[in-house]
Amino acid sequence: MIILIFLGIWNFKMMNGKTMETYTSKLIDDLLDSINPIDQEKVDAKMLLAAKIADAMKAKKWKNKDLLKAVGKDNPSIITKWLSGTHNFTMDTLIELEHALEIKLLALVEQEEEVIVNYHKTVSQKVQSSPIMDWVNEILGKEPQSIPTFSSNFSFTANNSQHSLARA
Repeated sequence: MIILIFLGIWNFKMMNGKTMETYTSKLIDDLLDSINPIDQEKVDAKMLLAAKIADAMKAKKWKNKDLLKAVGKDNPSIITKWLSGTHNFTMDTLIELEHALEIKLLALVEQEEEVIVNYHKTVSQKVQSSPIMDWVNEILGKEPQSIPTFSSNFSFTANNSQHSLARA
């Protein structure tokens, strides 16, 4: 049986996917609203770690005992705690799990973000007019033509460690 709790709605679903009962509760809504955002973030992080560990075990076709052996532990209940989504992992344990499962659970090194800005500027000036050109433009309803007198392209690339400015 699968139980889904989201925004105060409980759905009890049978394995065939049919809903047995739907229950809504103001109390559950109030409880969810009262959760401190930092506490919610902690719970989310623990659950995400547990899911990543479980996914890595599934990819390796490992059972709990295989992970237990790989990290050199002797108490099988610790694996159950890790996969519960409520365990408060130590750094040592996370690093051991990363090595055993060959995955990344910690992102301690910031990834460099590269920003590229292309800048193009054209400066124009009006063509010197003559009475004939003014008369033709007036008949045609056109403004006097412009010609470019200066054009330049610049490219700016920035990341966390360096900035460069290059003329294209």
